Amino acid sequence: MGTQHAHRVCTYSEAEKAIRAHSKIFVNDCFCRGPAKAGKTKWEYCGHPVKTCMGFHKPKPAKGQPSFKVTEISATKALSIFEKWKKQGNFFRFMAGKGWICCCCACGCGWFRDKKGKLVKDPCGKSPYIEKTERAKCDLCGKCVKVCAYGARVLKGGKLVITRKNCYGCSACEYVCPQDAIRMVRRVKGS
Repeated sequence: MGTQHAHRVCTYSEAEKAIRAHSKIFVNDCFCRGPAKAGKTKWEYCGHPVKTCMGFHKPKPAKGQPSFKVTEISATKALSIFEKWKKQGNFFRFMAGKGWICCCCACGCGWFRDKKGKLVKDPCGKSPYIEKTERAKCDLCGKCVKVCAYGARVLKGGKLVITRKNCYGCSACEYVCPQDAIRMVRRVKGS
């Protein structure tokens, strides 16, 4: 995918703020799960909802490309899609600047696969935020590990091991932590 990526991970609060800032919202099928559900990919459909990509303007197809089938939805409906996705422990990415929000899952997303359909690490842009864990509050429940799409958090030998360079700043871990031990903080250069 290279260094110039169409996507940038965003925190839950960034995604919600973007949705709330627009009165006109469009939704269309996910560009990854849609083809997988139709059997047009080298990987199987993961089962997550398909009609989840939300945009703040009606897209214009690129020259020679088919037009997108979009439906205008209310901000209430967009927030409902957002809340359901968040509760599943998935994450969000901005696409085309902040013009679209992709509801992504590590299990079925085409951005996580090579041309043969094999899972690979996605080199998309990181959020301007990164996790900060207060280890004294952590009870090692493992909920944050289950939702970390980028493998930044693992339980190993009865300890939580965090590889911060793998953190893309999606905030899924912060949301699911029952001990309120995780906060998203501004990323410093190099992290």
